[in-house]
Amino acid sequence: MINFLVTTMSRETIGLIGAGRMGLAQIKHLIKAGYAVSCCEQADTQQTKALALGAVLRESPADVFAEASIVYIAVGFDPEVIKICRGEKGLLSSGRSDGIVVVNSTCDPELMIELAHEFEAKGIEFLDVPIARGGWAADNGTLLAMVGGLQSTLDQVKPSLSTFCSDIKLMGPVGRGQVTKAINNLLLWLNGVGLLESAQIAESYEMDLEHLRDVLLLSSGRSAAMEDWSKMTFTWAAKDMQIVEDVMQRFGLDLELLEVLARRAQTAKGEREARSADGKDWINGPR
Repeated sequence: MINFLVTTMSRETIGLIGAGRMGLAQIKHLIKAGYAVSCCEQADTQQTKALALGAVLRESPADVFAEASIVYIAVGFDPEVIKICRGEKGLLSSGRSDGIVVVNSTCDPELMIELAHEFEAKGIEFLDVPIARGGWAADNGTLLAMVGGLQSTLDQVKPSLSTFCSDIKLMGPVGRGQVTKAINNLLLWLNGVGLLESAQIAESYEMDLEHLRDVLLLSSGRSAAMEDWSKMTFTWAAKDMQIVEDVMQRFGLDLELLEVLARRAQTAKGEREARSADGKDWINGPR
């Protein structure tokens, strides 16, 4: 028993803020790799799941940062990230003058740059590391990490980051991870909306969409959206395209196709659900 206690107490503690779909997968892989996980999560149901995986719950981000030198943020929206960092009992009010904060959320690149300056002023290192490939990759520990920040900082977090990311790519200074993710997402939604609209052309000629998809998967028109159509719910399309729109406005970019895509992202989720319900989709039923 004494040996067990010593081993447990000597494990490195990793902090995690947010135990949603992605956060829970991160906890699972970190625990499996031998880390202790200190977690802050507001939802009762998610707290229960985090505890079941072996995480220890803390009341605030500041409490998590008090016992973990590396803290990952895994929440869905910019306002949540802002509250976690700048809010009462947030990470910036923890009193720490060292450590590393890693944002795995998909956010506005400018927010990342601003937060990096605020943390660095306190001696805290910062990385923006949005992750891609979806829930199945999170479950399998094969996510793609697109990193903005210093190589020296990335080197320090790689051992823990690699427990849930099989590919880790440094894209440049802080903010560039989010730019990479924004471009990835706009290409994904561009292909997804293209599939919704091209289905109407095929239906005009009474073609079977599932058979057509099988053939297109053999052609140069194939895409990740087409391959994983069963997972293309468009849940995050509007939010992702808002980030792209903000960047376009910030730099005065006149990108007509992306302006149209931003509008279509507002309706794509409903269109996909209607097609699925009517049995007129690229995939109908399990495949």
